[in-house]
Amino acid sequence: MPWFRSLFGAALLAGACTTASDTPADPLTLDFGKGDNASWRALNDGVMGGRSIGVVDYSRKTMTWAGTVSLENNGGFSSVRSEWGTRDLSAFESVTLRCRTTTGEPDTFTLTMETARQWWLPYWKANFEAAAEWQEVTLPFSELKKSSAMTGDLPKLWAWGALDDIERIGLMKYDGTAGDFGLEVDWMRFNSGSDLRN
Repeated sequence: MPWFRSLFGAALLAGACTTASDTPADPLTLDFGKGDNASWRALNDGVMGGRSIGVVDYSRKTMTWAGTVSLENNGGFSSVRSEWGTRDLSAFESVTLRCRTTTGEPDTFTLTMETARQWWLPYWKANFEAAAEWQEVTLPFSELKKSSAMTGDLPKLWAWGALDDIERIGLMKYDGTAGDFGLEVDWMRFNSGSDLRN
């Protein structure tokens, strides 16, 4: 769907914002609802005329992102993104999210990690399924895929953009389906090999 890739790419560009932060210390845990981790914001297809809705809300402990994806008017996605800020994730082997859906049904989402602020350059992604009950979902970095807003998924031989220079982390609802969605996230933790064994 070339029109959708162009739409998604332009939305990434429109969502570009401000100041880079210092690289977090190892181990890295993003504890939502606290400090800088309460600054993630929604980025939806409305920037290009789409009609999807996504809203972010914070409690003292969690981030809830919910809305409705619409395929009308060349739409089709909602997302929530961190602020821009370089992170070195090269020492880690996976990421774990403690999360649940808010719709009462399991649903599929996408984790994104952007390696550049130019919307047309490739980014890392991994799909995952969240359940209606709280659970920890672990995504091995070995299963990450490279994708581009212009071309879609890229072959494994594409090596541009290492994990030592991640500019922005996000979550997307982007699977070609329309309807309500909701995801509540307690925390996101980046794991080394020893973290997984302990």
